[in-house]
Amino acid sequence: MVKQFFAATLLLLACGSWASAQFGAVETPAASSGGVGNFETGFTLQVQGPALGVTATFPVPANWQDQKVELVRQELPPGASLKFLDLDGTSQARVDIPRMAAGDTAKVMLYFQVDRQPIVAPNRPESLTAPDQKQLDRTQRKYLLPGPFVESRDNKITTVAHSLAKPDASTWDQAEAYYDFVHQNVTYENGPMKGAVAALEEGRGDCEEMTTLFVALCRAGNIPARTVWVPGHCYPEFLTKTDDGTDRWVAVEMTGDFPFGQSPEKRPILQKGDNFRIAGSRKPQHYVKQELAIRDYKGSAPPSVTWLPAPGKEPPRAE
Repeated sequence: MVKQFFAATLLLLACGSWASAQFGAVETPAASSGGVGNFETGFTLQVQGPALGVTATFPVPANWQDQKVELVRQELPPGASLKFLDLDGTSQARVDIPRMAAGDTAKVMLYFQVDRQPIVAPNRPESLTAPDQKQLDRTQRKYLLPGPFVESRDNKITTVAHSLAKPDASTWDQAEAYYDFVHQNVTYENGPMKGAVAALEEGRGDCEEMTTLFVALCRAGNIPARTVWVPGHCYPEFLTKTDDGTDRWVAVEMTGDFPFGQSPEKRPILQKGDNFRIAGSRKPQHYVKQELAIRDYKGSAPPSVTWLPAPGKEPPRAE
């Protein structure tokens, strides 16, 4: 039988995600109802022939300033190994399964306890200032640079950012001007990932487009900003300094009519950032994807993989 090599990439965290699956059957069950407090993630793989060298990677909740995480339980098939890779604060799980026999099913589940802080506006937003660019560390400096789908140096983006500039405004007021512009000029509409420039040109997009445009405008205006990814949704946050010099990331909900700096979002944070360097990929990635590859697969039918949680587009709703 001719040796076959199958590789699948299934995108979860972008609200307008697409899936490319040479694996054939891909099932996407409903996400765990545990919510914050308990979060489950993993996958099930069924093979129709002998499989050697199965490797799966996927993002998992990590500790952030506004979230504390503990892995409380794990389920791995016999012989499998698990490790976690740090991608500038974002945690990527890697599972290696050395071999599977024809007809085998491998189930991997990770169970987390998540303590997620609510998104509330700062008490004295007018006192927040933009950080000194010379004092930013390596991980913070990249949040002033363009990235995949965040074309902050495109002439269309910089022109708008300059037109909205308020020389005497606080950092909060300047960021709110970018926020207002996005809400006034981009109509919410589900669709594939297009990026900041497309959102500006077309005037429509979902949470991804509204977020990338806000982030791009902030960066063009020298305010560090990044994307925050939760299951089925994303939103931006921008970096400020408090009176005592402490870093204060301010989260912003781009969908709905929530007040600037507030959101009912409670889902676990899976990753922060929008320009990831991932092993095995030559190009930077907009977000950390779910990926599964088999080095050596022999079978009359392709394997099937089921990821948990599943893709979706779910803007938060006020309670």
